[in-house]
Amino acid sequence: MRARDLAQPCASIGIGDSLALAADLLVGQRLSGLLVVDAQARPVAVLRAEHLIRACLPRYLEQDPLLVRVIDEPHADRLCVAPPERLVADCLPPGRARQFSVAHDCTVLEVAELMARTGCPVVAVQERSTHGASRYVGAVTAARLLAHLRQDAHA
Repeated sequence: MRARDLAQPCASIGIGDSLALAADLLVGQRLSGLLVVDAQARPVAVLRAEHLIRACLPRYLEQDPLLVRVIDEPHADRLCVAPPERLVADCLPPGRARQFSVAHDCTVLEVAELMARTGCPVVAVQERSTHGASRYVGAVTAARLLAHLRQDAHA
């Protein structure tokens, strides 16, 4: 089986959308990651749930994690909320994005290896045209990949 055979439409979010919208999508659809798309709807990154969780924490806790022990529960609950003005772009890891896409003709094993190596729960599937441009075909989620692997194991 090839990546294109497992690819399906996947929830995505714009790089300029709010973190609150991203959180609503992740929670509402019980996802572990979202494809992040640019203005032309091309995938540019994957926003993983842990990126969003990190963005919800005050920045000073990253510098001194021991502070979490001295903040009482009522205050802690209020601190763990994504500020409405923060954008998806604000919580993507700095630097070049990790690989998050594969060619449409890759094998299921190649998709699994990429997910395992990068920890990415969503892999975009791209098809290259003869002109060199990429076209988004769909995505393979970790849940879909595992379902396929389990199905094959029982066949």
